[in-house]
Amino acid sequence: MSQPFFQHLIFVMLSITNQLTVNSFRSISIGILAHCQIKKLFPMALSFHLVKRPDMRKDAAAGSKLFYAQVRSLKKLDFNKLCDLIAVRSTAFIGDVMLVIEGLLSVMEERLEEGDVIQMGRLGNFRMVAGSKGTENEKDFNVSLFNKARIVFSPGTMLNEIRKNAKYEKMDIETVTPPTGGGSDRPEIE
Repeated sequence: MSQPFFQHLIFVMLSITNQLTVNSFRSISIGILAHCQIKKLFPMALSFHLVKRPDMRKDAAAGSKLFYAQVRSLKKLDFNKLCDLIAVRSTAFIGDVMLVIEGLLSVMEERLEEGDVIQMGRLGNFRMVAGSKGTENEKDFNVSLFNKARIVFSPGTMLNEIRKNAKYEKMDIETVTPPTGGGSDRPEIE
């Protein structure tokens, strides 16, 4: 689909809801177009490299090794950049996005402490669980026997779809060998 088609579609949608402003039109159309074009032109792939590790199969010979893939994250997306990327795809300012996410985190903290399951739609569910040590009779049990609580995340449909469609790309790792010759890189003073 072409850029004019998207702009026309967004113009019609916003006109119907009486929400049309120049900034909202520009922000939404740029965000949608950028997202669609980037995904189409540059299919994303997980980078991996191979590492040699001991063969852990039952019938493996002693000391045998196999090559295993190890996925590497190449970048981190910090909170400010995340909020900026969300703001570009919406009519909200970066401060508004930060405010909403901070509010979400505050509510999640409160509700998880109450034992609720937080359902986040296509993203997935969060819940808190904890096991405990056992006692021989009910009277001997007290809360100090609980193990440390954990937050369990169950991915939703969007993340399961991403996981199912994962692509992989081998990254070449160059090994740097130290220079031979025994000298140092500093000039020698005699």
